[in-house]
Amino acid sequence: MPKVSVIIPTYNRAQFIVKTVQSVLAQTYKDFEIVVVDDGSTDNTKEKLEPFKSKIKLIEQPNSERAVARNNGVANSNGLYIALLDSDDLWTENKLEKQVEILDNNPDVVLTYGQCLRIDEDDKKIKTAKRQLEGFSGNVFEELLMRNFIASPTPTVRRECFEKTTGFQTKYIPYEDWEFWLRFSLLGKFHFLNEPFAYYRIHKNQSVQSLEAEKIERVTTLLLEDSFKLTEIPQEIKDKSMGLANLRFSYWYLCADQLTEAKERLRKARSLNPRFLFSPKWLGLNLLAGFPALKHFSVFDLGQYH
Repeated sequence: MPKVSVIIPTYNRAQFIVKTVQSVLAQTYKDFEIVVVDDGSTDNTKEKLEPFKSKIKLIEQPNSERAVARNNGVANSNGLYIALLDSDDLWTENKLEKQVEILDNNPDVVLTYGQCLRIDEDDKKIKTAKRQLEGFSGNVFEELLMRNFIASPTPTVRRECFEKTTGFQTKYIPYEDWEFWLRFSLLGKFHFLNEPFAYYRIHKNQSVQSLEAEKIERVTTLLLEDSFKLTEIPQEIKDKSMGLANLRFSYWYLCADQLTEAKERLRKARSLNPRFLFSPKWLGLNLLAGFPALKHFSVFDLGQYH
């Protein structure tokens, strides 16, 4: 039985899948299996994987979304630990070595993760979101309610804990990973390692690039309201969580030039947490909502609010 099962769901990622698999094979830690779940690809993904057929387990399924593919991959794997990797992302070579050491030596840790850098379609490093460089260790449920700071290609988790859950849920797509981390965090401690473990690829074909603001608001609200029911949470924490979520909703509505909705979400954020009135993010978004033409000036980097 391998120590680690690497689960790679893929859908029409022939352009990137080879480099993704190669980044796993290049790991300094070698006791792993690779399970690739092809979620009904219509491109030449299978052809690209042919040279790796002796090194991977390939599972094919009708297109059912990434959450289902991940669960299918876990169900068809055997490792003591489970590491997740999307088929357009890459790992640093010591990722598994560092994380296996943490899990082996800390039985109270159920998930370990690290920093994540960003790259473009040509593997060139680009500006990384601050939240992908910072993290929390210990019991992190309340911190996760504020926003998802765990980049999807970085965690490795204990199988015995994963099997206590219902896995990834399709109703929370595209934020099914955030919802899963929230539930999973109630099973034990998380451990953050302050070093890069992965490269998250930004490209035009990402599903998140085509999302509408309304869907982002609907799914995020559902996710948070369901998470509030998982354990006893002070009302102050709920209000802060929803207030921050409304700041992000305002960002997405600004990106879509839906100014009325953006202003309304800013008002809602301030009503949930009056201290946002002194927040640079709230002030910046409020200024852009009032003078949308300013967002075309380089000094206003909308990406800092996302």
